[in-house]
Amino acid sequence: MARFSWTEDLCTGNSLIDGDHRKLVTLVNALFETMEGAQANDAMSKAMTDLVAYTKEHFGREETEMERIRYVASLAHKSEHAKLTRQIVELKAILDSGGRINVPAVADFLSEWLREHIVTADSKLAAALKRETRAA
Repeated sequence: MARFSWTEDLCTGNSLIDGDHRKLVTLVNALFETMEGAQANDAMSKAMTDLVAYTKEHFGREETEMERIRYVASLAHKSEHAKLTRQIVELKAILDSGGRINVPAVADFLSEWLREHIVTADSKLAAALKRETRAA
């Protein structure tokens, strides 16, 4: 299973958003690392805790920017954020209760979701932010 690699097609052109995305890639890869060797459930839980916290932080920044520019696609974009947040919080709760998760499947899902979200929704948001900056 391959780790999630940052590629240039993931660049939105917005340095703040791109910086956040690079950090999210690092956190998803930390989850991949829990599968290597004899990592304990604690390592997975820590990786998920970090991922949940930073995901919420990042989504909050994006959503603040959406509100600032009155972004027309904000409801759909926020809905995607809310759905993913619920999913990873639920996975974290499973780990915290002593349950097990399929880490390879979760890491693959997160990699695919993040890649798709960046190249579609976040690229459009970054373009709208750029237009707003030029218009101001």
